[in-house]
Formats: sequence, structure tokens, C-alpha cells
Amino acid sequence: MTKNCPKCGKELPDNAKFCMDCGYSFDNTKSVGSSIFSNGSIFIILIAAILVIGGIFILTTSMGGNDSPDDVVDDVEHVDLTITDVGGWDSDSGKESYTLYTSAIFNGIPDDSKGYNIKTTYFDSKGNEIGHETETLESVYYETNYDISFGFYTTYKLPDPDHVTVDVIKNGKVIDSYTETINKNKIDFLN
Repeated sequence: MTKNCPKCGKELPDNAKFCMDCGYSFDNTKSVGSSIFSNGSIFIILIAAILVIGGIFILTTSMGGNDSPDDVVDDVEHVDLTITDVGGWDSDSGKESYTLYTSAIFNGIPDDSKGYNIKTTYFDSKGNEIGHETETLESVYYETNYDISFGFYTTYKLPDPDHVTVDVIKNGKVIDSYTETINKNKIDFLN
């Protein structure tokens, strides 16, 4: 038996699922030519997919999904301090040693001080590093209206300090730096 295509009239075998001339489909009354991938529909689907993928990328990037911890310093709160003094003493017993320390008033610190480090570096008059001490802000700071001593550096060689630099570090990057000339008259072992 045969049947005729209702669209173009071509005579087709009775078990034909579509017309070989015009593409008319007998199964779902749609022609092959009007499938989802014709008439520009594929273009619309591709554009929609690109927009969805782009939106996901932008959303994850803006939420910090692609940032490594070392790159994120823009939203860091700063530490505000004033160096008030650099002092020092020598040991009274045993092997002769010399200790330097720095005092500062902390005018402002972030609400959450986790992840902040304080690096105190002592330099001689030629700019050579004598030594440094790195501590967490949490171990240095406590709430007080007075200056806080930190950056205790001990050496067995008599130092001749000229200035000190206090760096505030967050995620491996220096976010604040303070430098102060040292008054040598306030260091016991230099007088």
C-alpha cells in the first residue's frame, strides 16, 4: 500500500515516517525542516548558553571564586599606629646579649585582626638590616590607651640601630608601613 504526502502530494510507502521530497513528518505532524535546529533556533540556543555560562563566570569572579588569598588585599582594613619609642637593654648574666623593642600606640585596628602580622625591622645608619621580628597582630595588640611594646629582637652582637620600620602584613602583602628614627639616648647599652 501507499500513501500520499499531505504537504506536497508525493506517493510514499505506507510505512514512511517522513516525505523524502519535502521532509513532512507523519509521526508528529512536523516537518523535518522545522525541527529545533532549523530556522535560526540553534543560534538562539547558542546565545542563551553563552549568556548563562558568562553570567556564572561573572558571578563567581565577583564573589572571589578565582582569587587566590595572596591577591585579595583591596577589602582589607588598615592598622593605624604611632611609633612612640624604641628601647633596648643588655643582659645581666651569662653570655652578653642585646635586646631591641618598639613601642607604639594603636590608633585603630580592624574589627577582625586574624590574618594580620606585624613585622618590626631594625636598621643601622647604612640601611642594613640588623634584625627583625614578626608577630601576629592578635599576639601584639590588646585594648589600652597606652603604648604597647612589641618587636623584641635579641642579638649577641652589639647593634648600632638607626631606624625601625613596622610593616603591617595581610595575606602576604604589606598594607601599612611606619618608619621612625631611633633616639639612641634611650637605649641602655649604647650609653
